[in-house]
Amino acid sequence: MIKEFAFEPEAITTSYRDFCYFTEKFGVSQGRVISEFPSKWKRKVCDSALATHKGSVECSRIIERLKMLGKEVVFNSGRKCLDGNIAWIDQALNEHANRPFSAIIASSNPTANTEVLVASELDDSVVRFKATDQKHITRTAVEIVDCVELLLGSAKIVKLIDPHFDPSKKRWRRMLELVLSALSSNGQADVTLEIHRADNALPGNIKNYFNSSIPGIRPAGITVHVFLHPETSMHNRFILTHLGGASYHTGLDDNEDGNSTPTDLVSLLASDILAKEWDTYSSPTAFLVYP
Repeated sequence: MIKEFAFEPEAITTSYRDFCYFTEKFGVSQGRVISEFPSKWKRKVCDSALATHKGSVECSRIIERLKMLGKEVVFNSGRKCLDGNIAWIDQALNEHANRPFSAIIASSNPTANTEVLVASELDDSVVRFKATDQKHITRTAVEIVDCVELLLGSAKIVKLIDPHFDPSKKRWRRMLELVLSALSSNGQADVTLEIHRADNALPGNIKNYFNSSIPGIRPAGITVHVFLHPETSMHNRFILTHLGGASYHTGLDDNEDGNSTPTDLVSLLASDILAKEWDTYSSPTAFLVYP
């Protein structure tokens, strides 16, 4: 659901107007992010602006605007350029072969590579560039997690919010196992997964739900915290990270056993909505902790 694009630094600094046009198209809440590829992508963009517009107002405006781009726009998914002597486009294509981008955006495409989009020809009518902030999904564990998988691979704290979350039942445990796998996919350590559910069962029963499941599926390096809230205060279902999040209109449980609603509507959260929900589910004391 969230597309990650490699964007050649020289292709985004042709003018201040072009820089604004392109960067306004990106952000987790819009379903597109610019890959921080290489890891010093912003430095490369600044160097390109200086080389192209040095001493001009155009250069100063690009650099000031560049400083304003947050991590939800220029997204660090753990990619690295290994050899600075190789042209950026060649490194991007090598990286794409190992771990695909949604596409590579470059200033030119002399070899007519189908994985490369030319920046000067780019607009919302280009199919590979199209993105959405809402999507109907089939309620399988894979599709539920796929909507936010890019976020999970880079997140240090993730919050799962569902008033009925019960990992002892397969329809929640399947998606939970995929979430835990995504959290550890980039070799991250010291990651915290928070599960927020309603206090609509006896405390002893809730402990059994989690004690019978979490220890057997929790990867090393990931701490799981369980929080309880009054059922009357919980309505919506979310997967939240500090980089972005999504709301699920039906639930975080799948329908792979065929006993519930077959589809769901998933919406990416605007930054102000994300901040509000994050604060709402920032409880001071956990009911259960799995270190």
